[in-house]
Amino acid sequence: MLYKKENAVNIEKNGVKMRIYNRKEQFPQAAVVCQETETGHSEEFLNKKSYFIFYIVEGAATWFIEDKPYEAAAGDTVIIPPNTRFYYMGKLKQVCVTTPAWEPQYEQHIRDIHF
Repeated sequence: MLYKKENAVNIEKNGVKMRIYNRKEQFPQAAVVCQETETGHSEEFLNKKSYFIFYIVEGAATWFIEDKPYEAAAGDTVIIPPNTRFYYMGKLKQVCVTTPAWEPQYEQHIRDIHF
């Protein structure tokens, strides 16, 4: 399958601009989202079903995974298993792949993050 940039859905959520290339209905095994932020993701959350795989294209951020900080920069990959709390702070561009494809009912809000 080919998903073209011009057919992607653009949204902004919790301080992150997202270009969503596909949804579960199109390809249930995985979803791909390009993300860009100036400050980070202003919500700590977890997903009960999907792995979140982030490849950082540009910039750097501090990732807080289960309250433990990790420094990540361009060229690094961050993998978040299901049922793992996380958020990140920093300026970056990244690609996020969720597998299986993200579904809203499996996302659980933990708390808002104030930068």
